[in-house]
Amino acid sequence: MNISTHVVAGGVGRLSVAGEIDMDTVGELDATMSEVMTRSDVTKLVVDFAEVTFCDSSGIAALDRAYAAAAERGIGFQLVNLQPIVRRALEITGVLEGLTRSDD
Repeated sequence: MNISTHVVAGGVGRLSVAGEIDMDTVGELDATMSEVMTRSDVTKLVVDFAEVTFCDSSGIAALDRAYAAAAERGIGFQLVNLQPIVRRALEITGVLEGLTRSDD
């Protein structure tokens, strides 16, 4: 898994994630999302999954934790550009709508 981060205009922290998210890689995703959300200039976290080919339950749990942490900090959270297999997993687990909703 590869993750790149940057903050764009308006305080939007953007993570671009590529590869597979599973028990072996979820720690890096967790840590990176947490690090970006703790920056004082970030008002929203956008996680781009355009290049994520697989996401298991540990990845879904990490996204759910990040969503809750963002809400607790008063910042937005949005998961974007889902591949069909990842979208379906999130839909089945009931978290798709909350994680992909835009608060803009």
